[in-house]
Amino acid sequence: MAIDLDALRRKHEQLSNNSASNNSNADFLNNFYQIPEGSSAVRILPWKDDENEFFAETKIHRVPQPDGNIKNMHCRKVHGEHCPLCDLYYALWKTGRKEDEDLARQIKPRARYYMNIVDRETEDVKILSVGVILFKKIIGAMLDEDFGDITDPEKGHDFKIVKEMEDKWPKYDQSAPRPKSSPLGSKAFVASVMDSLHGIHDLVKLEDYDDMKKAVSMLTGIDIQDSRTNESEEVSDGDYLSKLQS
Repeated sequence: MAIDLDALRRKHEQLSNNSASNNSNADFLNNFYQIPEGSSAVRILPWKDDENEFFAETKIHRVPQPDGNIKNMHCRKVHGEHCPLCDLYYALWKTGRKEDEDLARQIKPRARYYMNIVDRETEDVKILSVGVILFKKIIGAMLDEDFGDITDPEKGHDFKIVKEMEDKWPKYDQSAPRPKSSPLGSKAFVASVMDSLHGIHDLVKLEDYDDMKKAVSMLTGIDIQDSRTNESEEVSDGDYLSKLQS
């Protein structure tokens, strides 16, 4: 039997593309600080100008996939746009069915905050991604007159993150700034760090409307057609509810 060289070329191209995609994804994830269990120290960094805050805020829908993985999708309401996954979330709570409530809990839009930090163990600039609880501790410290602006390169404070696992869920109750202020580093180090900031505000992308509709269809098997002529015409959660109950 002759070897199908064309098929082999297509397979080789597919494997090469998959490898490039995986490498790109790995490089992207390597930008994020992986919070270890136990105690670790970071220095939260200021933004480079006054146009943006030192943090970027978003909300994430965690969408279960057929292969068992989870796809994170940014809630469009963060940008003031209509979000089909939010419509589905509210509709699911109204059906009275436990399986719908379980799905609603999975796709609930959860607040997420991104900050540039220096990992004090490696001195690398990373992206710290945290939820509401840890972010409130950071903001609370900055509002405390004993600490003030903990991101200040000269008079700021390193932040100690204490991660404890409880029933497979992380707890950060003991996390707090170090009591004593300290400089970020030498002038040369500070300059290098500020040149290495990641574009955290660019991470909060506006998801494509049709992609979110496809996610809803994948989760429910429902393809709701709407008559939108522009983004301001919305499909309400009631439309999803009527389909879910039919």
